[in-house]
Amino acid sequence: MGGEKTGTMPTPARETVIDGYNLIHKLWRPGREKATMAELRDRLESMLSAYRKASRRHVTVVYDGGPGAGALSISGAIEVVFSGSDRTADQRIVDLVRALKARAGLVTVITSDREIRRHVIAWGASCSESESFIAELEALGLCATGRASRPAPKGIASRKTGSQPLGDAEVERWLKLFDR
Repeated sequence: MGGEKTGTMPTPARETVIDGYNLIHKLWRPGREKATMAELRDRLESMLSAYRKASRRHVTVVYDGGPGAGALSISGAIEVVFSGSDRTADQRIVDLVRALKARAGLVTVITSDREIRRHVIAWGASCSESESFIAELEALGLCATGRASRPAPKGIASRKTGSQPLGDAEVERWLKLFDR
């Protein structure tokens, strides 16, 4: 699959691991939506099943909590993993990548969580921010959020999705500035 195109982006990745609740919160506004969290998970999983079919990548979505440690189910053509009560989805995602060792380079993790990104990149996986993945889903016609073309409200600076995350030193500087 190396070099094949999925949408408009060539990638050697064969596996896509998704931080489920992170992506849900980027796609929709839980609490403001009239849907329950279970309904939002179902919507996401349907979208990801279509993505799996279009991209031919194996897709695993990881959520916090759920029925027991590492509970796994197959929803359509994707794997759905719940972290259980003894660990977080963040920990579960990092552990999944770490367990792959040399094959971690075949994985792309979808999350906007900087801590997860830092760990999985250190283990050899690639990362894509949730917002970039949403743009890919929109390009494939699998979702329509309208966010890609919507300008940021006045007075709010927006970061381009292709920008680099802040480095550790810059994060530390900002944390010290705000006394945290």
